[in-house]
Amino acid sequence: MAMTIRQDDICTSRKAAELLGVSARTVQLWADAGVVASWKTPGGHRRFSLSDVRKLAQELMAGRGPVLPSSDQNGIQEQNENRPMPVLVVEDEATLLRLYELTLKSWQLPLDLHLADNGYSGLLTIGQVEPRLLILDLNLPNIDGFQMISALKQSGVLQRMELMVISALEPEEVLTSMPVGVECQVLPKPVPFDLIRERVEQLLAS
Repeated sequence: MAMTIRQDDICTSRKAAELLGVSARTVQLWADAGVVASWKTPGGHRRFSLSDVRKLAQELMAGRGPVLPSSDQNGIQEQNENRPMPVLVVEDEATLLRLYELTLKSWQLPLDLHLADNGYSGLLTIGQVEPRLLILDLNLPNIDGFQMISALKQSGVLQRMELMVISALEPEEVLTSMPVGVECQVLPKPVPFDLIRERVEQLLAS
């Protein structure tokens, strides 16, 4: 990292996780995606700016990020039969995001629905709830859908969730632009809610 960092402003992954109230794995995901800046020592250890980490923690506490659940002490929150299935929708169009919310809730299925209107907020939420299903628009501000997918693949989180891409692009165009090894279902716009419900019910049944 081509910059001078004061020794008293250097923060380890463990310390960053404590300050943010998340697991070290979540901090790793955010760092890979550029949500929080970091660098690596010659020995390969990741380091953060303490002031940057504190600033992000303050933003989260002020409500400019997702609510941090107190149960995220060990990272992965495993789904069980008694808990609704976590679903995250990332879409920057406010009207469409509201439509997702109203439609998915109207199904009255056991879903724990989360919404994000940009890639940055989407990655923060994924770090907190690790959804079973991610419904993702590609054309997003700050961090677009393809960047999100690359970060999730690199961190290993993507293999533990179902990815559903909603795009105005042709499916072949989307799939050929995906990182190698990424599998997903590509659906067209306008949003085909009947197909989404069909897949949600399959996941719930499994």
